[in-house]
Amino acid sequence: MELEDLLNAFDRYLPLTQKAKSDLQNLMEPITFQKNEYLVRSGDRASDCFVLVEGVVRVFFNADGTEYNKTFFVPGMFPTALTALISNEPAKISFQALTKCSLYRFSYREFRNLFEEHRCLESLLLRVLEDMWIKKEAQEIRMVTNNATTNYLLFQKEYPGLENLIPQYHIASHLGITPIQLSRIRAQLSKDG
Repeated sequence: MELEDLLNAFDRYLPLTQKAKSDLQNLMEPITFQKNEYLVRSGDRASDCFVLVEGVVRVFFNADGTEYNKTFFVPGMFPTALTALISNEPAKISFQALTKCSLYRFSYREFRNLFEEHRCLESLLLRVLEDMWIKKEAQEIRMVTNNATTNYLLFQKEYPGLENLIPQYHIASHLGITPIQLSRIRAQLSKDG
């Protein structure tokens, strides 16, 4: 995805002026992370926003030596430690590339500095945050009200083809089940046709 196409994709949230797109484009720099590299580690101070162009990023937290996958980011999404950026506190979660990833990175502080001149960028951030909040709340409700099979089917719908790109134990962790339970669910679904 070319940078211009990426900037035009922001229009799905809110149309940006050409000058705002141009100024935002000047902030963005391409960056690549290899498989298993971290965009942000728990405890790090975050300063950058990311837009994923290619690859898969997982977000997880570690509790007592056990990793819990919170969510996955696929192309077109923003694998950014927003809570750490907004609160100016160390990140409580980690962002790790599960495949080789191509992204655009830009400074959150410099992005915010553009708000005075480009109110549409401030509105864009608000729309992205609203969208992320809605999805987060829906996922949290699903996780506690659905059974594991239903959540797995919803995972497949939300992330088509992702299970072919990442290890199954990451999916199991995201669903809050063991890899053995996921294997049984997959076998049963395959058997049921």
